[in-house]
Amino acid sequence: MKETVAIDKPVKYGCEFCKREFLKENTVDRHICEQKRRWLDKDTQGNRLGFQAWLQFYTKNTTGRKNRTFEEFIKSAYYTAFVKFGTYCVNIKAINVSRFIDWLLRDQVKIDNWCKDSVYDKYLCEYLRVEDPMDAIARSIETTIDLAAPENIQLNDVLRYGNKNKICYAITSGKISPWMLYQSDSGTAFLDSLTEDHVGTIISYINPEQWAIKFKRDTESTAQVKKLLKDAGY
Repeated sequence: MKETVAIDKPVKYGCEFCKREFLKENTVDRHICEQKRRWLDKDTQGNRLGFQAWLQFYTKNTTGRKNRTFEEFIKSAYYTAFVKFGTYCVNIKAINVSRFIDWLLRDQVKIDNWCKDSVYDKYLCEYLRVEDPMDAIARSIETTIDLAAPENIQLNDVLRYGNKNKICYAITSGKISPWMLYQSDSGTAFLDSLTEDHVGTIISYINPEQWAIKFKRDTESTAQVKKLLKDAGY
C-alpha cells in the first residue's frame, strides 16, 4: 500500500489592519496599507487633535455611552476630515482647541468649513472676550518674551518699542490679549500710536465698545489685571 505524504501548507502572515496575507513575516513588517499608515501616524500632533475632535463630535451627536477607540477612528469615513482639522489647528497654533471644537459643534458649522480662517477668526474674537483674564495675561506675557528676545529689548517694553507689524500679528492670532492692550500704560500708548492701516487690521479683535462694556461689568478682574501689569512695568 502506497504511503501518503502530508504536504504542509505554507504559513501565512496577515496584516491586522487590512487582513491581507503574506508568505513572509518581514513582508508584513514592510507592508503599509492605508489603515496601517493611519495607525503609525497616531502620535503626530495633528492626528491627536483630529482624534480629540472626532471624540467630541460623537459625544455631541450620539447618545451611546461606548468609549470610542483610535482603531475605530482610523476606520472612520471622517478620518481624513478630522486629521485635516487637527493639522490646521497645529499650523495656526489655535488657542484652546477643545473650546474651538465645542464652538464649532454648538454653532453647527459644517466640517468642510472647520479649516477656514474666517471661521477661526470668528471663534477667536468671541473666545478672547470670555476667557479667564489671567490666562489671557499669561499668554500675552509669554508672547512679549518671544518678541523681546530677537529685538534685544525688555519684555515689558515690547509694546513701547517692538515691531508694530509683529505685534499686530500677535493680536490677530490671539497671542496678545485686549486685557493687556487696554489695561497697561504701554498697551494704550501702543494703540494710540497706530496708523489707520494697523487699526484696520486689528479692530475686530480689540472691538473698543465691546471691551469697554466688559471692563465695566467685571471691575474686580479689571482692577486685578491693571495692578498686575503696572507692577510688572507694562
